[in-house]
Amino acid sequence: MKKLVLAAAFAAFSINPAFAGVADAVGDTTRLEDHKVRDGDRKPEAILTLAGVKKGGKVADLAAGSGYYTALLSRIVGEAGKVYAVDPTRIFEAFPNASKTFPAYLEKDPRDNIEYSVQKFDELSFGEPLDAIVMGLYYHDTVWTGADRTAMNKAIFDALKPGGVYLVIDHNAAADADEAVTKDLHRMTPGVVKPEVLAAGFSLAAQSDALANPEDQLTESVFADGVRGKTDRFVYLFRKP
Repeated sequence: MKKLVLAAAFAAFSINPAFAGVADAVGDTTRLEDHKVRDGDRKPEAILTLAGVKKGGKVADLAAGSGYYTALLSRIVGEAGKVYAVDPTRIFEAFPNASKTFPAYLEKDPRDNIEYSVQKFDELSFGEPLDAIVMGLYYHDTVWTGADRTAMNKAIFDALKPGGVYLVIDHNAAADADEAVTKDLHRMTPGVVKPEVLAAGFSLAAQSDALANPEDQLTESVFADGVRGKTDRFVYLFRKP
């Protein structure tokens, strides 16, 4: 298992052929300002280089939301690539106004290589085999919304090409956190995520400490003042054999 530590990450990334494409995407001056201000917290160069997304790739951004990762992935894969941005049906059932968020992003940053849909995450389907699937800060929501995570991870596995990757990023919760924590604090125990994804047939290719924050006590909502954007987050990269 390869574990990347932020202090050494960029030295390693400089020889990774994916790094240049990610760096160019992050530095694109046409990106939205409200996306750029998140870069310091989300460290996209480290995270998306880990995923190895390249020009021409076919990728999906699950729980696309405000379009932060979609916008970067779109710029990385370029005109020859494709980004399937997918939002979750069950979140929109609970919070109807959330359905306006991604369309509002697309109006401000229209991209020809993005295809948007709203799906149940335990019934995911795409029009072609994918190179990578990204789920950023959403796995915890699949718990309280009642998604069948076994079916979801299997659908993600089936959607990927052999060698394709599944990148999962989420807010850390305490090891003994229950389902109430996933809903009330919007946090997830990585010890739950890893075996669930492995059971779908994936192997763990890498994990990263790039978004770790040991000062986060894991006891407050991720939306609390002083906590938002500063949570301790785990990053897992799974690979389909």
